[in-house]
Amino acid sequence: MAEMILPKRDRESVSASIEIEDITELMFGTVLEEDPEKKTDVDYAGKRIHMYLRSRSASGICPFCEEESCALHGKGFRHPQWMPIQGMTTYAHIELNRYKCLNGICPVKTFTEELDNVRRNQHRSDIVNTVILALSVFCSDIAAALICREMGITVSHDSINRILNHILVEDEPDIETIGVDDVCLRKGKTYHTVIYDGNDHHLLALLDGRDGKELKEWLKSHPKVHTVARDRASAYASAIKEVLPDCLQVADRFHLLQNLIGYLNDIFKANIPSQIFIRNNEVLDEAPEKICVEKYSPDSDEFDDIHYDNSAPFDEETGEIITYCDKNRFANKLHYRRLKESRERKYRMILELREEWNETVKPKKKDFTAKYGISLPALNKYLNMTDEEVGQVLEITAYKKRHTDMDDYLNIVYKMLRDHFDPAFIYSYILHIGYSGSRRSLESHIKALAMNNFGIRLGRDYHQKEQYPEDVTVISRFDVLKYMTIKDKEKMKGSDVEKYYSIIEEHYPAVKLCSEIWISFHDIIMGKGPDQLDDFLDKYEVSPIAPFINGIKKDIAPVKAAISSPVSSGFVEGGNCRYKATKRLMFGRSGLRHLFLKTYAVSIIMRSAKSVSGLITHWLNS
Repeated sequence: MAEMILPKRDRESVSASIEIEDITELMFGTVLEEDPEKKTDVDYAGKRIHMYLRSRSASGICPFCEEESCALHGKGFRHPQWMPIQGMTTYAHIELNRYKCLNGICPVKTFTEELDNVRRNQHRSDIVNTVILALSVFCSDIAAALICREMGITVSHDSINRILNHILVEDEPDIETIGVDDVCLRKGKTYHTVIYDGNDHHLLALLDGRDGKELKEWLKSHPKVHTVARDRASAYASAIKEVLPDCLQVADRFHLLQNLIGYLNDIFKANIPSQIFIRNNEVLDEAPEKICVEKYSPDSDEFDDIHYDNSAPFDEETGEIITYCDKNRFANKLHYRRLKESRERKYRMILELREEWNETVKPKKKDFTAKYGISLPALNKYLNMTDEEVGQVLEITAYKKRHTDMDDYLNIVYKMLRDHFDPAFIYSYILHIGYSGSRRSLESHIKALAMNNFGIRLGRDYHQKEQYPEDVTVISRFDVLKYMTIKDKEKMKGSDVEKYYSIIEEHYPAVKLCSEIWISFHDIIMGKGPDQLDDFLDKYEVSPIAPFINGIKKDIAPVKAAISSPVSSGFVEGGNCRYKATKRLMFGRSGLRHLFLKTYAVSIIMRSAKSVSGLITHWLNS
């Protein structure tokens, strides 16, 4: 038997065969039973199920004085939404007993018994509310409402919002270790301050602004905080020092290294070109001239698996041979525009002439030749033309084509263009399969076929590209900085920058200086010797990174704490990732309070053992 998941029930007590009474008990509990007088109604068209239940209890507890009473007074009814069955919205119409309160001093004379799994004044059962909350925590309210609709749960996004408001946010006044950072709701416009628990890393607070004012008020109500992991924002440092002067502040090592990389990047920009050119193991002082080469080499192996013949192309649906135009004539050229206008004028003249001839009684040919300025043979020709021949006047006359070297390749070019191959690729493929004629002719024929038949406009030398000579290696300035600062250099093993790094470092003194600075600071900040930091600051006090050194001196205690303390800001960055994911799911709706509740719920569920139902237990039990 497959493993069954039954809440609050010993699995070993479940028998191998489940009776129908057990299923009823699982669905409705021990207090309710199906009403034998009313049959369950299934509306397949409306996808609704109406179940009729009744209470089997003999007494009830007064909700006001909590006295038990068995004096039956009448009946009461509830119609909550139950968990859906087969994706159909399920309603439980429950007949409950109404009792007289026997306590003489109780202000209530009668009361209706309460259900364990449906709260008072609720339209949904507790399990339905829990499922809705679980979906809404990880989706936007609108998306959660749509998912619920597909499941068979009827709920609006506003109702989901109200359920979310019942989440109990538990303050922790005895918290000792926290992480603080700023996050944005709209980048460059709206910022907030986030506070995370240093133990299980869940969200504690989402405060408005990032100027430190709200943080001060929060710290005043949490005086036991003794360690704060933060970035290097001066507003947070001042707020923490003002409220909790004895608190240990730990700077974020990641941001320290990122700040240093920013200064090193400025040094690179000032002293190293954006591209470094190396030829014969020497760095060139000037960029070499580029040369034109084919985008695809005709000798490339990538043509070996492509096979086209020069058979005529045909329409796969009709099976008819396709007629295409390979003339080097383009509609945008003045000459061909004039020819098109001339054909249109001639077409209109023929139509007008034929119509007037048919409407004239006893027409005379000499009158028509004089009026339209045409010869007698031309008049006879126009009068004897069929309607199809008249329509062909607008078409370009297909003159007999002389034989060229391209005749054996035109069908190949057309079929490859139809199959969406790059024209530059087609150019090289034709050379690959043996074309030995004029390359200018090949280039112009591909342009003509692409323009006249597919509307593809190709530029001059479309099949060529400019590049540096093959004996020149090009390395970007960014790649040099990346290789210098990357922790796992195996990721760039075999790259050009690894091969020529020593040559570049020797040629550019700035690279050697930056490398020394980076290695020294990285070893200090990631090590366990905060005293070594003072020597580093003294050594590079007068250097291109002097502003960085001065910034560390102003924040020296938190920076040294980052070296010696086991606390880091890693959990803060992880919390920020959860915040950003939640913010984007919400589409920026419902304000700061709603955003905080969702982010708080996500962090509690993911970082602690609390379930979704645990977030609203106080509400379900009220």
